[in-house]
Amino acid sequence: MEEITQLNSLLEKVARYQPSYGGGLATHLPMVLIALNKLSAPNAKLVETFHNSVDNLEVIGSLDKVDMVANIESELGNSKSFKRYLKYFQHQLAQNTIKAVLEKSLPILISGIAASAFHGLIRLAYALEANSRSEIAIALAYWSAEYQPFELLEETTSERLADILTRLAPLGEHYDFSPGIIVNRMNEIAELLKSHRSVIQPAAIDLETLQQFALKSFYLSDDFTLLHTVTGCHAFSIILPFLKNEELALRQLWKAILVAYLSTGLGFKDEKLNIPACDVDFEQLRSNALQSKDSHIIKLVYSCRAEYQKSNKPLYYLVAKRAVFAHLG
Repeated sequence: MEEITQLNSLLEKVARYQPSYGGGLATHLPMVLIALNKLSAPNAKLVETFHNSVDNLEVIGSLDKVDMVANIESELGNSKSFKRYLKYFQHQLAQNTIKAVLEKSLPILISGIAASAFHGLIRLAYALEANSRSEIAIALAYWSAEYQPFELLEETTSERLADILTRLAPLGEHYDFSPGIIVNRMNEIAELLKSHRSVIQPAAIDLETLQQFALKSFYLSDDFTLLHTVTGCHAFSIILPFLKNEELALRQLWKAILVAYLSTGLGFKDEKLNIPACDVDFEQLRSNALQSKDSHIIKLVYSCRAEYQKSNKPLYYLVAKRAVFAHLG
């Protein structure tokens, strides 16, 4: 349990810092520390990663004079309310079990699952993997403060996910986005879908279909935004046991994935994949990933390995291998 002790020690130090920096970018430090731990990185790698990543982060400071929010719904999407939410969730977790807090919070937060380009979701899932209450409190507060809902039609269509994206991709391709980060582009395209009264929901939905759609889309495009939909789907699978209404949650996840894709401005063609034969060797890939200083690559390898172990889908290996060797090369 030495690695867990070192990880928890570092996570307690990370808990001193704001979850975002540089005008709205999410810090990946706690997530990459947990992913490294799951990939059996040595303690020295965790410590090195921590010390190389804290310089640009802002200290949260004391919450003694901060008033907590009245309830979860009261200030959703107000980034200035992060400390108020943090104090609220710290109080909730001190009084209740993690399970009870999540079962109360997630049905409210799930409609804003795109928060911080899926980073609220991912940070929470990783915090659960590490069983860190301090991280869980920060992740829930961050998700609440950055809550990003998309008020789109709930009407369904008999089309497949690929058919829906084929129909809607031209909206993103031909849209002139304003300068901004991923969340800004997602807001813009969501408003466009809303104004067009676009039908986006399939008649039937399940997690495996969503995961494979996100994985295939990322494999075909190698787009940075779409990387987050792959790691986001993995994170969703971790929080799913705490959600009673799985279908509702899946529809919110699909909505966010679709909006994320359209925000890239990429075209879409439902291509049939010819997956090359390969020997899946995640052990070698894991070893190579630990040489990387890129948090997205480390997280992607962790997610892909975890999902491959569940599904035995070689595309997870190919996606992770491409990321690692493109970086090392």
